[in-house]
This record gives sequence, C-alpha cells and structure tokens, in this order.
Amino acid sequence: MPTRYSLASIALHWTMAACIAAAWLLGQVLEDMPRGPDKAFLNGAHALIGIAVLALLLPRLLARLAGAVPPQAPGWQGRAAGAVHLLLYLLMLALPLIGIASAMSGRAPFPVLGLFALPPLLSGMGLHGVLEGAHAVLANLMLGAVALHVAATLWHAVFRRDGVAGRMIPGLSR
Repeated sequence: MPTRYSLASIALHWTMAACIAAAWLLGQVLEDMPRGPDKAFLNGAHALIGIAVLALLLPRLLARLAGAVPPQAPGWQGRAAGAVHLLLYLLMLALPLIGIASAMSGRAPFPVLGLFALPPLLSGMGLHGVLEGAHAVLANLMLGAVALHVAATLWHAVFRRDGVAGRMIPGLSR
C-alpha cells in the first residue's frame, strides 16, 4: 500500500484548491460590486476559473483511480473522510455546472474575458434567480466542506501526527 498519493493527484489537488479558493473569493467580491466593466471582467474571470475546475475534475478522478490510494483510517474516521471527499467531488462538479447554467439563463450572452461567450440558451425559462441562489448555497456548502477537510488535516498533522496530512502535502511526509 502506498503512503502518499501520486504526484499527478497531488498536483491536481493543489491546482484545484487554488482555483476553488480564487473562485470563491471572486464570488464574494462580485456580490458587492456595482455593474460595470470591472465587474464584467471579474465575473468572466470567476467563470473561467469555474470552468477550469470542471475541466480538471476528470483528470483528477482518473489520476485517483489510476494511482494507488493510501488506506483510509479505520472506523468512523475513514467513513467521515470518505463522505467529505465524496461531497467535495460532487460540489466540484455541481458548482461549475450550475454556474454555467446560471450564466446561460441571463438575458444576453455571458462574455468570458473576451475569449468566448456563453449563449443565453436558458433565458426566458425564469431560472436565473433560482440558479444563482443554488450556486450561492453550493458555494457556501463548498466553503464548509473545505473548512472541515482542512480542520481534519490540521488535526492529523498537529495532534495525531500520524502522517495522514503528509500524504497530500509536499514536504510533510514522514
């Protein structure tokens, strides 16, 4: 049994963690911004980062399935870790998809940093508010799941000192 995740899994984990943090922070900034070119730019950046999370999800799943995975903790801790990981993977899929659907439910094409625009294929269906609300709720659920994940990692690193944190954090292995 391996004691660490594969280098591909580690690289994808930290790349996606940075993307998720950036997307969440941009989402918070966007809430209080008035309409205008600055908000349109940041909204496009937020969308592009969300699309990157979605694009990285399949390689991440493939890396996890192809690489050997260190054993889970026994008992309730392993089940809790598995449940939080599953929730995180589901949110990494659902949040970008609902964000894309929300962008496509607006009245006009949604520009993404001048690279492309998402067409308003879902406009006129009355879904925009519902999709925006669902996206916000899932973003907060993601924040909570990430906080739980980080807290458990810190607990293993600081109190248990059992090497669990070193399986994914470069330079921290036993």
